[in-house]
Amino acid sequence: MENYLYFRKLRPVTATAARDGSNNYTVAFSGVGVAANLDNINEIASIAVTSAGGAGTGHADILFETTGVLPAPTYSTTALPVATGSVHYLDPAGQALANGVLTLDAHSTTGGYTLAASDTVTITFKQGLETSFMYPVSAFKGLVATDTNTTSLHFASILGDSTDDVVTIEHAAGKFEDVCKLMNDACNAFPQDGRLISVIDLGFGETTILGGANPASITSIEYAPEGTVAGMAT
Repeated sequence: MENYLYFRKLRPVTATAARDGSNNYTVAFSGVGVAANLDNINEIASIAVTSAGGAGTGHADILFETTGVLPAPTYSTTALPVATGSVHYLDPAGQALANGVLTLDAHSTTGGYTLAASDTVTITFKQGLETSFMYPVSAFKGLVATDTNTTSLHFASILGDSTDDVVTIEHAAGKFEDVCKLMNDACNAFPQDGRLISVIDLGFGETTILGGANPASITSIEYAPEGTVAGMAT
C-alpha cells in the first residue's frame, strides 16, 4: 500500500496592504503565499480598513464600533466616524480578490468603502477548504523551478482530469535543489505501507518540514487544483 504526501498552508494568517495609487483597490498582499493563487474571497474571514487621515468614506452600515470580528463583524449602536486611525470592518462577501489584490465596493454600495490616500487594508485568511490536502506518492509527477525562490510541484489531477494540480512553494533564493531533496525523501525514504507523510505543514504559523530542518527556508505554499480553481473553493 503506497504512502500519502500531506501539505498544509499557512492559515490562519493576517496581512496588510496599502492602497494602490488613487484606486479603490490594494497592492498585492504579500507574506501569505503566491499572489497569483490568492483569488477567492471566501478564504477571507475579515477585512479591516484603517483610515490614514480621516479622508475615506464608508457606507453608513459599517460606521459603527465593532463589538466582534469572527465569524463576521458585529456592530454596536455607537457611531464611529471616519477619522485618523479609525478602523472599519467590511463584509468580505461584497468585495473581490484576484491575484492577491483586493478590490473594495465604493461607499455608495452597502458594505462598501472608498479609500483615501495612505489608507491600509488588513485581511485575515481563515482555515477552510483546500487549507490541507494530500496525494498518493504515485500522483507526484515532478517539480520545476519557476523562478529563483519559487518551485512548483505537479500532481496528477485529484479529479482524474488531464490538467495537473499544482502546489507552489515559496522559499529562499537558490534553494530548488533542497526542495528536490525534500520531495525525494518524502517519496522514497519510508516503507510503502500506507502511512501519511507530512511534507510541509505551516498551520497556525508553525513551520514543520519533513525531517525537522528547513534548509530551503520555505515560507509559504499555495494550492491550485485543476480547473483553474485556487484558494478555498466555497
